[in-house]
Amino acid sequence: MANTFFNTIKTFINRLVDVISQGNLERIKILNEFNRVFNEAYCAGETDKLCKVTTAIGNTAFRHELSSFYLRSGFKITIENDKNIKRSDLVEITKYVTDSLPFVRQLMALGYDTLIVHGKNSRRRAEICLKDIADLKAYMLN
Repeated sequence: MANTFFNTIKTFINRLVDVISQGNLERIKILNEFNRVFNEAYCAGETDKLCKVTTAIGNTAFRHELSSFYLRSGFKITIENDKNIKRSDLVEITKYVTDSLPFVRQLMALGYDTLIVHGKNSRRRAEICLKDIADLKAYMLN
């Protein structure tokens, strides 16, 4: 009985810390959904790379009007099993995000300005400016 109570309190505190550190619940939902999809794809054998998504420090050169404080403006995908990672692996994982312009715009609306893909232990890294992908000029009035 006491153990269940402490687990409930622990879960509540962890969620509270997530909300405070991530900024809002919508960002947490996106991170959790991406993590679930990546985990399911890896477990089903659809991909050989296990990825984890978090919020990270964004590139200040990529800022836009909706950017969060730079400590929380990066949408970071970490390749957990990055042994022998190739540049093509980074490109493939990057495409999961960049191939959907509406999703890129949604990330921007949530305050993200930088897409970061990197290996957990390797030095390989890619940083993509989300506003360059979104092509917002197509939506501006002339």
